[in-house]
Amino acid sequence: MEPLICFQNLAVTIGLGIFFFSCFLYNLRRDGSRLKLPPGPRPWPIIGSLHLLGTLPHQSLAALAKRYGSIVFLRLGSVPTVVISSPAMAKEFLKTHDLVFATRPNCAFGKYVSYDHKDVAYSPYGVYWRQIRKLCTVELLTMKRINSFRFVREEELSAMIGSIWEESGAGAKCVDVKKRLSSLTQNITCRIFASRTYSDNELSEGHGFKQMIDEIFAVAGAFNVSDFIPYLDWLDLQGIRRRMQAVHKTFDGFAEKVIDQHIGCRLGEGKLKDEDRVKDMVDVLLDMDEKEGQTISRVDIKAIIFDMLAAGIETSSTTVEWAMSELLRNPAMLALAQQEIESVVGTDRKVNESDVRNFDYLQCVVKETFRLHPPFPLLLPHESMEGCRLGGYFIPPKTRLYVNVWAMGRDENVWKDAHLFKPERFMGCNKDVRGQDFDLLPFGTGRRGCPGVSMGLSVVELTLAQLLHCFDWTVEGEVDVAEVFGLTVPRKNPLFARPSRRLTGEYPIQESAVR
Repeated sequence: MEPLICFQNLAVTIGLGIFFFSCFLYNLRRDGSRLKLPPGPRPWPIIGSLHLLGTLPHQSLAALAKRYGSIVFLRLGSVPTVVISSPAMAKEFLKTHDLVFATRPNCAFGKYVSYDHKDVAYSPYGVYWRQIRKLCTVELLTMKRINSFRFVREEELSAMIGSIWEESGAGAKCVDVKKRLSSLTQNITCRIFASRTYSDNELSEGHGFKQMIDEIFAVAGAFNVSDFIPYLDWLDLQGIRRRMQAVHKTFDGFAEKVIDQHIGCRLGEGKLKDEDRVKDMVDVLLDMDEKEGQTISRVDIKAIIFDMLAAGIETSSTTVEWAMSELLRNPAMLALAQQEIESVVGTDRKVNESDVRNFDYLQCVVKETFRLHPPFPLLLPHESMEGCRLGGYFIPPKTRLYVNVWAMGRDENVWKDAHLFKPERFMGCNKDVRGQDFDLLPFGTGRRGCPGVSMGLSVVELTLAQLLHCFDWTVEGEVDVAEVFGLTVPRKNPLFARPSRRLTGEYPIQESAVR
């Protein structure tokens, strides 16, 4: 009888879902008769337009924009959704009406992984978010503090260059560029927030550090039906909730260990005790907790550590891998970038962070990479806190907003030869990637723009400069640009390339440190 009872319960659940969804459609149509909604496809019962997203939602939504226009209204499950795909619309939503769309929607990832929306990225707009955002911008991510970690970036880059040379057998074979870049950004990020790196054998219950990071990005980028059809959440049909809870448990144990080590060091019990050591992010957070009038909890600290990992590792490594891929597809541009670096630095020393400001063409390469391959092609979703009129349309309250910066970067009405990689389009112009120019928004803009822009740019630009300056690169066959959708949009297949040394000194060989 039990299977029959389960079937009956499921039938009742689906029946109730159809009923409530029908009521929702009726009310929305009634409102729509008085208030004009943006154009969009007709939704199906229950699922709405979820079936239209496909495996690469940013590309599917770009195709819908070509049909319906730069503002498209969708019903994803029971969630009213607007997707914008033009700089003009982005400016309307994220500048003119920034406050209306300043919050984040509730989602399973925010609930089960990022401490019930306690981190900066997923926290809803309000007093708590303003406090934690201010803490990050005023205490953790100032230019002074970013510059204080310059030695970390340069040391880890030296180690990576040496490991590439060693892995290649002194230029005899190809190396996995993605693997080396991921290790680099992981080590830099960990040293910035915890003053040390972590190996795969340091987490509890046999979990590897890299395995944990990969699983965080896997569940963050997974399409979770329950986010759009909430009454199915209890079924966990895809098993995503269980995976989120499991990886959160692993991360929480790791974060507790990091905090305990720092507290122990303050009591003189650990190896990190060093008066001359530059304070890492956890040191700063613990100092804040000790200041009179400050209220930062242990959970808040763990949520910020989570943001540092999530934002600091994948986005930078993915961007550099895409830049290398595009340059390898365009050898003349690669040679031009190398010539510029060599004209400033020569061939008898490595590139330092202070050199990067003199590399105009290299910075254009980075901007062009952000245009074609933004780290977050749809940005993180916003949600309207009240109804408003935009572009001649009514946007209902509790409407989810996606900004398709991938589509904006490939819009022929905005960019000449939009699908071609042409860094020179940025030469001689002051176009910015920090949120001031609405046709180039890799880090978002407004209240919910990424607070770690400067940190990310410093890693991306210096890493790319050193890779191009230390080595000549060749690939076997053509370089593909197939994508896979997730929290970010990395290459579908890792980039393999063969390095051959360019520098006249011993630097690429002597700085070997395979991690």
